[in-house]
Amino acid sequence: MDRRIDGLRVLACLMVVLLHVSSSHIHEFGPKWWSANVWDGLSRACVPLFFMLSGSTLLGRSESLTDFFRKRALRILPPLLLWSCFYLWWLWHNNAPTGNWLLAILRGPTMFHLWYFYAIAGLYLFMPVMRRFYQYSTQQEKIFFLVTWFLVASVYPTVQSLYTDVQCGRAGLLGDVYQLQYFGGYLGYLVLGAYLAERRIAWQKGAALFAVSSVGTILLTYWLSKRLGMPCEFFHLYLTPLVVLAAAGAFIAFLGQPAAPSSAGLQWLSGCTLGVYGLHPFVIDRLLISRGWMNSTGWVWIDPLIGTAAVFLVSLAVIGAIRLIKPLRWMV
Repeated sequence: MDRRIDGLRVLACLMVVLLHVSSSHIHEFGPKWWSANVWDGLSRACVPLFFMLSGSTLLGRSESLTDFFRKRALRILPPLLLWSCFYLWWLWHNNAPTGNWLLAILRGPTMFHLWYFYAIAGLYLFMPVMRRFYQYSTQQEKIFFLVTWFLVASVYPTVQSLYTDVQCGRAGLLGDVYQLQYFGGYLGYLVLGAYLAERRIAWQKGAALFAVSSVGTILLTYWLSKRLGMPCEFFHLYLTPLVVLAAAGAFIAFLGQPAAPSSAGLQWLSGCTLGVYGLHPFVIDRLLISRGWMNSTGWVWIDPLIGTAAVFLVSLAVIGAIRLIKPLRWMV
């Protein structure tokens, strides 16, 4: 595997953990709000990067429909069922109503972060069609798709949402009247990842784009929160323009470096990321929240980094141990 792909996957996983560790103080103004806003703003590209990595590694492949769905089902369904049941057990253990577990899983995520498994499963269903488009389209057609997606799924809904109550990410007029919802959602991230993976763009440009876009997200979040008189995470949403640009920048920063095979250690880390993603909210709760270690030093800018490192390493140790048992490896 390419070290750039594996490295970016590990970074995206770390950003997810940082996002969930630091976000506890984003909902109320106070001495910790600015640090939460900064760390959140710097880590918001995390899930889009996972989508882009899927697009970069899958859209260019050629395989039968049967092979594609067999591989993707084995990749997604076992972890989805494992973590859904695990968190249903955890809710039950804490006396929360869970109802029928099968129906609960079918209805949607049983824990907030598991939405990603449902989203990627839906995108995989459309992947064979997108493969045909991507592999046989010209560069001009790919750019047309990406520009249209960016305008319809990101720019227009963001502008619209600033003046209405319509949720960002919905096409609104463009979807309801002009039927441009076909360019909506996270689908564009798949194409964006595949397209950028084929370009040779200097990594410095990607790093600069990430930095500028992330700072823009942080400042706009402050501006909107100040304007509303209450904290508002609107500009942290995954389809807002600056988050799209930040994800593109981070992707370019990694893919713009020379290609080389991954080391054994990096491959192992990359292989653990899906399991770490599934486990880390439980570790945050048991390691940081229940023990009162969210603010271990009292330094508002440092505690989220310490917490992130601790949660990531503990989750990694658990997942790494599970992966030593071959029958369980495919579950995580």
